[in-house]
Amino acid sequence: MLKGRYELLWIAGALTLAAYAAADRFTVAGMGEEFATNLGLNYRRIMAAGLVIVSMVTASVVVTAGVIPFLGLIVPNLVSMTRGDSLRQTLPYVAVGGAALVLTCDIVGRLVMAPFEIPVGNVLGVVGGIFFLVLLLRRRRREA
Repeated sequence: MLKGRYELLWIAGALTLAAYAAADRFTVAGMGEEFATNLGLNYRRIMAAGLVIVSMVTASVVVTAGVIPFLGLIVPNLVSMTRGDSLRQTLPYVAVGGAALVLTCDIVGRLVMAPFEIPVGNVLGVVGGIFFLVLLLRRRRREA
């Protein structure tokens, strides 16, 4: 992990803006190859661009901040359950929600065993595990 070197986050920021600019295309591509092709999009090109953008953003953030478990699963799922699947509309909520969740877990990790700290990844791992157990149990209850 690089400590004190945040230049790579400029790359992540620029690529996030590129993803936001192409958000409508990614949303349509997420509806399936046939649907996207019928609307005149080159499905393979959009999917390749999305894969490159997401992998480069993820790589630059992980190299800078380290691995933070469940963050990319909890926040987008909560936002899509409440706001829908349109990437252009949900991306700002995902960004702010992810930052708020990491900040909350960091504060909890600093307060639980003060003056010692629990790493934010450990706190978020527990929160993520509980979140997915709740989702799993909720889904089973609906099916029964």
